[in-house]
Formats: sequence, C-alpha cells, structure tokens
Amino acid sequence: MQNSGLDVLLKDKGFNVVQVSRVDIVIKKIIDEEVDLLICPYKINGESGFSIFNRLKPFLLKNAIPFFLLMEKYDEKGIMIGLEIGIDNFIFYPFNYDSIEQKIEQALNKRMEVNVFALNHFKKYFSTSEVAMFYLEKNEVIRVNDAFCRLANRKREDIEHQYFDWLFSINGHTENEFNYRRFTDGVADVCKLKDVTCCNTNGFKYNVSLHRGNQFNINSVFAEIIPINNSSGNDEPKPNEAKLVSRLDRAKDMFGLTKRELEVFHLSAKGLPVKQIAIDLGIAERTIEKHRSNIMRKTATRSILEAILAVDENLNVTPVSKI
Repeated sequence: MQNSGLDVLLKDKGFNVVQVSRVDIVIKKIIDEEVDLLICPYKINGESGFSIFNRLKPFLLKNAIPFFLLMEKYDEKGIMIGLEIGIDNFIFYPFNYDSIEQKIEQALNKRMEVNVFALNHFKKYFSTSEVAMFYLEKNEVIRVNDAFCRLANRKREDIEHQYFDWLFSINGHTENEFNYRRFTDGVADVCKLKDVTCCNTNGFKYNVSLHRGNQFNINSVFAEIIPINNSSGNDEPKPNEAKLVSRLDRAKDMFGLTKRELEVFHLSAKGLPVKQIAIDLGIAERTIEKHRSNIMRKTATRSILEAILAVDENLNVTPVSKI
C-alpha cells in the first residue's frame, strides 16, 4: 500500500523504505538484509495482516523485528486480537505523525531488550570488545570472543561447544548454585556468579554475569567475565579497567554526557538491560529509557550499542534501516 505521508516521515527519520507485496520477498529480505521494522497494511492481496504476521512470526522473533499493523480505522477487538498474537503496535488513519514517531522509537528501543543478540551492532561490539564474552544455548557455549580466548589461553575450537560447567566451577558455592538454578529455570533474567574459577587460568577468580537476550527463549544467554583483583599489593589498573576509564572520559569529552548519563552508559556497555540498570541505580525504568534516549541523541545514533561503538571507535554512525 502506497502512502506518501508515511513514507516521507520514515525517510525523514533516516529509514530506507522498501515496499513489497509478497510475503516470500519479505522473508528473503529479513534473512538477507538488515531489517529494523515492518509496517503491514490491514490486507494485502486479500490476505489479512494478522495472517501475514503469523506467517512471518518465527522470522520476526528470531531477528527481533517489530511488526506494526496499518489499520483503516480504530478497531478495539482487532487490537485485542493483534496484541494477543504478538503484534507490536498499530497505526491508524488519520495519521498522527508525532504518535507514529513515538511508537516507532519505543519499538526500536524495546527491540534491544527483546533479542539483543540478533542486532548487527551488538555482534560487532561482541567481537571487538576487550571484555571476555560468550554465548550460551541451553548449557552449551556456542560462541566466544577473542578476549575470552586470551583469558582462557585456549583456541576458540577448544572452548566452543563445551558445557558451561566444564568452563566454570560453581559447585560448593551455595549462593552461586542457587542463582544459577533460578536463572536456568527462567525465574531470573540476570545471574551474577561471584568468585568462580575458569579453566586453565591458574586458579584466578572471576565474576561472571549472565543475561538473557531473548524473552521468548530462556535458553539464549549472553555472558561476560570480569576479572577480580587476583594479585595483592598491586593497585595498577587492569587493561579492561583502563579501557573503561578511557571510554567514559571520551563519552564525557566528545558528547557532553552528564554524570547520570555516564552511569547509564557504563552499565549499558556492560550489557545490562534497562530493568537491571534501574535496579542498580535505584531509579525508574522510564528514567533509564530517557537517559538512554538522551545519550543516543547526543551521539547522533539510533541505539545504545551504536552509541557505545561511536565512543569506542570515534565513529559517526548514520542510521540506516531497511523494511
């Protein structure tokens, strides 16, 4: 469905708008290209938007792509049905462009919390970070970054496809065992393990943070390893700590982030979701969202991960999206 007003709004906001009328083409674009958002008419070629959403749903969930349904008029029952099956939001005639812009911004921000692992920006952050990181699927390590290989002093192929309890020892630590059990059973979305040892690292101790990256799949987990000061009488900062100081200094100097924005930036760079950041700082989730929005505005980026990369690499990130 052609709509010049909506097209203009999206293009003005930096979106690359592509219109297609066949579901198979949409699926191909989702698989082959970076798609940020889908806006679907109420009907295409006689098929309802609800039916199209259900056909696309596995691809949308896997790639964390918000789906908006474009409706001719406000339909309360239709909205209830759409929300029940998982449609993210609705756009109605006549258009309220401020409302549409706000809905899209909220959906893209939420996308970060739904499945952060699927985002290309996060993949780049994961691969280049100096912090040791890895992915788990169920209890199996499916991917590690270079920093983890250096920390464990092992080749990538020696670590990947091993089990978590082979890499780390938490047995005998009651609090760690309990926290890990709650996490693996889906009770908690964040798990912090303290003073654990990692294979082949000479008995050094680490803190391990586990984060669920996909609310629809409790087995999809991202983790990072933070070294504990294992040496005595040595107050010299570790490389990761020096990098953190440098990152926050650059964020302040380059973009003028406030003290609170730097705190939110710091915790976001550690991979913490909005909910956990709010708990750690003792403020509302909505306030965290506002601070992150301010950070993105000041860094001229479209996501918090783009903002982190902009600071780390001094990049000017141009938001581009394909639909």
